[in-house]
Parts: sequence; C-alpha cells; structure tokens
Amino acid sequence: MSTIPEAIRLLNQSRYDDAAKLVVEGLRQASAESPERLIEAARAIVAWRGFFEDSSEEAASEPYFRAVFAALQELAGPDSPAAIAATDNLAGILGALGQLDEAVALRERVFAHVRQRFPADDPRFLTQREALVFLYRLAGNEDAATALHADTGLCEHLKPVERYLRDRGTMLYSVGRLWSDNCHIWAFFDAVLDCEGLVIELGLDPCVFIHDHRGTHDGSERGLVCSVHHDGIMGRHPVNERR
Repeated sequence: MSTIPEAIRLLNQSRYDDAAKLVVEGLRQASAESPERLIEAARAIVAWRGFFEDSSEEAASEPYFRAVFAALQELAGPDSPAAIAATDNLAGILGALGQLDEAVALRERVFAHVRQRFPADDPRFLTQREALVFLYRLAGNEDAATALHADTGLCEHLKPVERYLRDRGTMLYSVGRLWSDNCHIWAFFDAVLDCEGLVIELGLDPCVFIHDHRGTHDGSERGLVCSVHHDGIMGRHPVNERR
C-alpha cells in the first residue's frame, strides 16, 4: 500500500509512466491481500483526475489512465465501482483529446451502470447523463443528445412550459441539479424566455414564480421555478443580450 502515496506524488510531478508502474503494482499487491484492501487502494487512485496545464500534458497522461482502467477491470471486475470510476476518468481524458468514438463508448458504459442503480433525479445520474450529452454533441450526434433529454423529470407545474418550448424548437442544452439544496431539477434552454407571457398564456399554477439572477462569476439566467417541487426552467438573461 505504500506504493500508492508515492504514485500520487509522481502523478503530481507529471511522471505518468513511473506512476503507472507503481499504481498497477500497488493494486495487485492490495488485491492479493484482500478485496477490502483493493477497494481502499483503488479509491485513492481513481480520486486523482489530473490537473493539466495544456493538451500535451493531457496527452502524456493517457497511458496512465489506460493502465489504471485495465488493472481495475481485471482485479475488481468491470462493473465494480472502482472500475466504473476508472472508466469515467479515461472517458474524460479521451474526450478532451478528441478521441470521441472511444470516449463515447466508455461514457455510455458508465451511464448504463449509473442508470441501473440510481433514480433519475439523483445527482450521479444527472451528472453522467450531461457528460454523455456533451460528448454526443462534440461528436455531432445531436439526435442521441436529444434522445437523452427526452424525459427531463420536471414536475407537472412546469411540464406545460417545457412542451411549449420544445414544440417551438427551442434547444434544451442542459438538465441538472444545482449547488443549492433548494433546487431539484433545472432545465436550461438556449433562449431568452418571456416569463411573464408564459405565465399568462399557459395559465401556470400560482406556485410557479419568476426567477431572475444577474450573476457575475456564477453566470446569469432568467426563468420559472416551481415553489412546490423546486424544479426550474431557465433561459438566457436578457441583460446579456443587450451587451
């Protein structure tokens, strides 16, 4: 197990080949001791996702992530949490390097794993779905991205708004849970929304109110929020359109 801290030190020095050898050695040693020791070692390894100054350094790390992926597939099993985390890490690197076919295939495996284990409003489900949507769009597969967003999980008070926007071809580009405990599922559309007009035209329930956030570092948006379910439908903030 002493090899793992040393491997992390090497990774932080961008010595990826040396680190890969130590990591595989450490994982095999831990596996020989017990399944629990393997889980402990793997947890520390997959937590390291890399901090890269440029694409060349990112490319240099690819063999390391492949080595971890292969070792955990073998030692822990392809459906183990550790192997899935390693799959997720490798998909991220390959996506950043433009190796989209393999990145998409790996990300699909991760999402299939998450989809079977967590409800559709779980942050782990939503995060992996958006990661896959992002890769689909990078690969030019808008149909696949749209299919993943077919069921947003928004509450019945906001469904009329969602249908209205979709029927008019408004692009839905992201669905997720925000940082606040008061937010459930929020869907972001690529448009400035006429919130007052939507409330009147669609006869929305009184629990739906207008959200207006003019952020700085954290972005800005304007849309509608359900005070019962804490779901939201957001669009671009009109103040940004006037700049």
